[in-house]
Formats: sequence, C-alpha cells, structure tokens
Amino acid sequence: MKYKNEPTENDRGKDYGSTTLMQCGWCEYASGSHRYNYCIDGSCSLQKSYSKYATWDKECVFINASKNDIEACVKNHEYSINSARQSIESHEKYIKKLLDLKLTAKDRPCLPDDRSHDHFNIDDEISLFYEDKWVFGNVRNGYRHHDGCVSYRLHDVGPQDIDKGFWGVGVAVPIIMLKTEYDFFKENQGEYKLWCDVAYNKPFNGRNISPAQLK
Repeated sequence: MKYKNEPTENDRGKDYGSTTLMQCGWCEYASGSHRYNYCIDGSCSLQKSYSKYATWDKECVFINASKNDIEACVKNHEYSINSARQSIESHEKYIKKLLDLKLTAKDRPCLPDDRSHDHFNIDDEISLFYEDKWVFGNVRNGYRHHDGCVSYRLHDVGPQDIDKGFWGVGVAVPIIMLKTEYDFFKENQGEYKLWCDVAYNKPFNGRNISPAQLK
C-alpha cells in the first residue's frame, strides 16, 4: 500500500538518521506516521509544540534558523523540563499524603476501577457471579489479558466451547474477583456492602446492574 506523497522507490532505501538536520523524512528527530525508515508526516521533536509539523520531503528548518529561533526552541524545552519537575514534586507530595492516609485505612480489596492491569494472573482462582450464584474457576490466557480484560475457565459450568476462546469480562466489572477477595467478603459482609455501594454505582455496557449477593 502506498500512502499519498510518499518518496519514490529509489529514495525509500535510505537509512534511518541519514537525513538528520537536513530533511525531515529520515531524520532521527522526526516522529509521527512512519513507514520503513522514514517519517511520512508528523512533527519535529526539536521545535516548539505549535510549529513543528513535518513531512518526509520537508527541508530541515534549522538549516536557515537564526540564533533567536533556536533560543526560542531551547526555552520551550527548558519550560517542559521545569513543568515536569514541578509535576514530580506535586506527585511526591500526593504520594506522601496517601501513604499517611493508608496507615489508618481499613483493610479491604480495592475497588474494581482501581484494579491494576495485572490484578488477575494466569491460573489465579477467581469467583464470578453467574446466573444468580457465585461460581469458581481459574484465569486463562485469553483476549486482551493484562490489557483491560480477564478470561477464565469455570468449574462445573458448561458447556464452555474453548475452541472459540475462553469466556471473559472486563477487569473493572465487580461481578468478578479473586477467590481470596471473595473469601474476605464472605467473612466481612459489612465491608462488602461498603465496597458494593461504590463498585456498582455506575452503568456497565450502558445498563445498571444490581450488586451480587453474598450468602
């Protein structure tokens, strides 16, 4: 497939970086839509954010840039560095405050929305609220594992046609949890109610669902 305004076949074989600070296409500072070793169109990492559009055949703007033009770009990157440092300082303060709050917080499984991408791992025992009851199974390597979804194989539930893929659900859906979390909530029904009040307080796939009951 050939994109609009791509270089000719003879030009495409140039090495990445071979036109640095001469022409945008194979320049190491060009970023955006790439094909093979060149940037079809995108932006220049050296320029200021609002003036850095680049195409593969564009001559490097720094060939004829003045000292003042280059100084403006330097200041732009210095501003980015200072902003990043301020952001780091702010986040360090937030972390300190959160760790202080953690000292007196209750011990309870995290809310579904707060689960990390690797909350469920291969072979973990899980509990799933399925057809008005809790069933159990194990995590399997299926669709978008560790990328927002969790796949599983349930015990004593069928038929599950694994030739078409494992069953699964979103990581942030409250009807699925680790077996250890299920066991905790079975022993701490009050904590489960507090958890459900927040976990189910939003629609899932456009509809509201009732909290799964623990009996």
